[in-house]
Amino acid sequence: MLAILCAGMFLVLLDVTIVNVALPGIGRALDTGLPGLQGVVDGYAVAIAGLLLGAGALGDRIGHRRMTLIGFGLFGLASLACGAAAGAGPLIAARAVQGAGAALLLPGGLALITAAYPGRAEQARALGVW
Repeated sequence: MLAILCAGMFLVLLDVTIVNVALPGIGRALDTGLPGLQGVVDGYAVAIAGLLLGAGALGDRIGHRRMTLIGFGLFGLASLACGAAAGAGPLIAARAVQGAGAALLLPGGLALITAAYPGRAEQARALGVW
């Protein structure tokens, strides 16, 4: 289970890095300028920042495992939509959905790790790996 949760964290962090590195190519491919590229970055950042706390509370209500799975699914579908986006507008929308998926994925993963590893030392080790 820890490996899967680590993969989720890796995807969320890798996505941010890849997009920032690829911004010049995205701008050329979609024929968009700085405002469009800023939207690509901000669509994700605003969604994850705005939804992260609420997603953690929602996970407390409906279950963190369910929230993590929904987050994985939403993030994956949004990633496909990002790859298929033909313009800046659809890409920004898909990035916002990706951020929402990440917001569901992260607090659920943290809660699952703390529940799966009840001992302080093993929990600290698992969180360090995550």
